[in-house]
Amino acid sequence: MKFLTLAQILQPCMGQGWAVGAYDTCNLEITQAIVDAAAADQVPVIIMIYPHHTPQAEWRTLVRIIEAEVERARVPAALVLDHAKTLDQIECALELGFSGVMIDASLASLNQNIALTRRAVELAHAQGVSVEAELGHVGEGQAAVSEELQQVYLTRVDEAERFVNETGVDALAVSIGTLHGLYRGTPHLDFDRIAQLRAACPIPLVLHGGSDTPDPDIRRAIETGIDKINIWTDVRIPFLQALKDTLDGPIRKIEVTEALGAARAAATEVIRQKNQLLGSAGKVTQYA
Repeated sequence: MKFLTLAQILQPCMGQGWAVGAYDTCNLEITQAIVDAAAADQVPVIIMIYPHHTPQAEWRTLVRIIEAEVERARVPAALVLDHAKTLDQIECALELGFSGVMIDASLASLNQNIALTRRAVELAHAQGVSVEAELGHVGEGQAAVSEELQQVYLTRVDEAERFVNETGVDALAVSIGTLHGLYRGTPHLDFDRIAQLRAACPIPLVLHGGSDTPDPDIRRAIETGIDKINIWTDVRIPFLQALKDTLDGPIRKIEVTEALGAARAAATEVIRQKNQLLGSAGKVTQYA
């Protein structure tokens, strides 16, 4: 199974008013849900493995599952390592056949972030693999972060331009007001900043924290210049809720396939809704 690189799968949507959904997976059923949704609506898709969810020793098995499912559906797909913190993780992903890697040094100084990202780019590009990095920092929605600190975390346009030029990175995750996970309050996205970053950076822009962000904000972010939307929590919660609901009965009468099948179906439905929101439905024709 040959995956598209991250750069290849994002190229058709740049400046076209639609984005590619990027979904984390940690098991067979969520992988199937991602692929089922992509096949049903004929969308390109980015499937991600997140080290925090899946121990490195288990990546090889999960990669083989993803390869088999994408081959079954025959949809354009990229396989990306999400939020790698070390070059060791990057090297492991390259060995296993990932077509994209994200190096996250967003909490380091600008110079340290540039240095680590440049090294990741050197390693990945030598094998024809794309690199995403993060500048600014997208925090956690449930964390107690002051409004002042959130402002500090936003991506500066001048730093983004320098970062892209000095690292050779293929995609840039930017901090424009979203947070990972569920929000404590209402997010306030800086759309003017997105437009400025779009004008300054000639590569795809990535929005992390796509879950729990209002649909109109997602659409406006895409129309302003975002090309890739990362989504996990909005898939995880329906998956687990369906599993919990199915298990709410005499456990001896419940089949494993029944419980996991319901969870897979719930995840598939929400991913299809997200793909429609992102405007990627029917866009596989652009990858012929």
